[in-house]
Amino acid sequence: METSTQQDLVYSLRRRGVAEDKIPGLLEKANEKSLSLGDQFSVPDFVAGVPRGTGLSKGTKIGRVAAIFILVGIAAQLLLSGVLGMHLGFPGVLYYYGAVLAGLSVLVFSAYRVDRKLPRL
Repeated sequence: METSTQQDLVYSLRRRGVAEDKIPGLLEKANEKSLSLGDQFSVPDFVAGVPRGTGLSKGTKIGRVAAIFILVGIAAQLLLSGVLGMHLGFPGVLYYYGAVLAGLSVLVFSAYRVDRKLPRL
């Protein structure tokens, strides 16, 4: 199985809530099934046969941190301007939200990369 297909499979399993310790075994099963089916192997079909788990992946946890980060960023700006009367001006607001957006982008990209990382076999 190609590395990109393995990464897609691992990502899908983690998004489905499968426990991290079960992923290497499922990856081996998928490799065997891929060898027998060839081009007819489908990641969504394989993942559909795996029961849903209750665990949260590291990427999901990072995504939740990203959501909190954006909420805190917006609340901080509203607190500064609304309650404390500190106005950043139009360029300041653009820079502020640009920095918040950059931080959010880094967190979301990291979450995606972490969930696609292959486990050690």
